Amino acid sequence: MPARLSLVVFLCLSLALGAGWTQEDSPGVRPQLMVEIDSTSVELRGVVSSPAHYAILQQSVINYFADKTPVFDLTVKPALPPGWALTTEIVMRALSTTRSASAEIDATRITVKGITADKAEWEQAASRVAANLLPGMTFQHEVAEIRSSGSINRQCIELFRTATRGRKIEFARESADLSTSTAPLLDELVQVSADCPGATIHVTGHTDGTGDESANKALGKARADAVAAYMISRGIKSDRFVTAGAGSSQPLVNENTSQARQLNRRIEIELRFSQ
Repeated sequence: MPARLSLVVFLCLSLALGAGWTQEDSPGVRPQLMVEIDSTSVELRGVVSSPAHYAILQQSVINYFADKTPVFDLTVKPALPPGWALTTEIVMRALSTTRSASAEIDATRITVKGITADKAEWEQAASRVAANLLPGMTFQHEVAEIRSSGSINRQCIELFRTATRGRKIEFARESADLSTSTAPLLDELVQVSADCPGATIHVTGHTDGTGDESANKALGKARADAVAAYMISRGIKSDRFVTAGAGSSQPLVNENTSQARQLNRRIEIELRFSQ
């Protein structure tokens, strides 16, 4: 279907299927579409307004992400706001200017995080999204630039450091079970890692000085392995990881308070490129 005709179909479907929609029409329903893009795949999960909307999103993936494997997990819910289909298509078009990204669209907001090779191109695409927001909808985006020219390796390392600065990978007490609060940070590191495929990922688990040191090293290694396992489950190749347990051998501070011991309990994770 020609692109111009597709847009006309979108407008007609959006207005017809969404006519008269209000939040009260669908109590408890928060329409949402989630998009995840990495170096090899594009995944869409959530809600579409009709089978035709589903088909048009599939065509959008073909048009804008021909080099990636598509994954769809979509549910049809006709009671959606007017313009829902058009909004999602415009967001997909904008995401095509990124190298990797995650996006969420619901009735009140659009949020995008990602990496682009051309910030000016992204800003132009983002301005089209902002110009086509539904009434009452907001648009937030954090898209960093990795230029095609210059030192890609240096930029990858800096993005990785920026993502981890001031944040910690948390675990359940005295275990290697990742805290659910850690997922957003690890997902950001997955995005950067996917866009920097030439780097190895070194993960080291550190503990405080209490307890048996051999047990501390084992716990540190188990925690480092848990971080690697999470990132592998999100698509990063397992042969890129080097994990280790340092135990309490490399403290950041002297352990004279409980706060100091907490600082020493940490995961250090970094990208490294061969010389």
